[in-house]
Amino acid sequence: MTKINQDYIYTEEWNDLKEIVLPPNSLYLYAHDPEDRSTYCAKSLKPSNRDTDFCEIVYNEDDDTIIVNGNQDKIISLHSVKHISTLLSPFENSIVYLEVTGLSCRVATPFMKYAMDNKIEMRIVYAEPLMYKIDEFCKMGINKDLCETVKGICPLPCLSNLLPHRESPLFVVLLGFEGGRFSHIIQDQSPDKEKIIPVLGVPGYKINYPYISMWGNRIQIKSTDCWQNIKYAEANSIVDIYMMLNQLSYDNRNPEIIIAPIGTKPHAIGAILYSIKHPQKVEIVYDNPIRSVNRSSGIGKLLVCNITQLFNSI
Repeated sequence: MTKINQDYIYTEEWNDLKEIVLPPNSLYLYAHDPEDRSTYCAKSLKPSNRDTDFCEIVYNEDDDTIIVNGNQDKIISLHSVKHISTLLSPFENSIVYLEVTGLSCRVATPFMKYAMDNKIEMRIVYAEPLMYKIDEFCKMGINKDLCETVKGICPLPCLSNLLPHRESPLFVVLLGFEGGRFSHIIQDQSPDKEKIIPVLGVPGYKINYPYISMWGNRIQIKSTDCWQNIKYAEANSIVDIYMMLNQLSYDNRNPEIIIAPIGTKPHAIGAILYSIKHPQKVEIVYDNPIRSVNRSSGIGKLLVCNITQLFNSI
């Protein structure tokens, strides 16, 4: 079983948004965060897509609820399948676009799970940053993470796969720049060192990003001696990380897997999708970061992945 990049099957790139025409009666969900790119697609698509229902999501972290601002405002609990259904079920015969640029994984997960469980076609939209403001990472002895802090490890809504491990599981860490998050998760979970598998985004959004990621995580990689287990997946590809996890499972004879998605948003989405596909053997460990303001600048590629097709194919 050989891993072959299959992005071209499931992912397209949007260029001139003024020329993009979405299928009629579709739903477009997005959120506004401090990064300008979080609302760029929605604002640009609205004028030429009057038949699409654009809804902005506002997250209330105190009780895991969201307000969906659209034709009619709705308050939805992320832990309630019934609440999620009221928003998504009217679009069972259409397409739901979930833009994750400004959405946290806590918000994206229950929508993805409902769509996959109910065979709703969902496409993930993501606007890459043109660049991250990570100059401080290149200075000796300075660790300037991209998030202010982490709220702590707790299950993602509607995805509480807590496995009764029969044996030590593989512990897959999808690396970003933030070595502090890697250290926190390792200390909290205490995995077997020989089972830790770091995954590096190669190529990165920029040619030097993989090296900066290695630098930011060097202490943890060295202390756990997991450098010899490093795997690679394209940093901006939901498909490539999904395929890599599938390959990893195959190579290790279908083991239980714990995944810590602390790297790029596409890697996190791919890992969540893989966990939804394999609830009996995959557990997500997520530390719920609170993002720093203005951590990136500009807008890079605009990618759209048909996760329903990917989910049903593999």
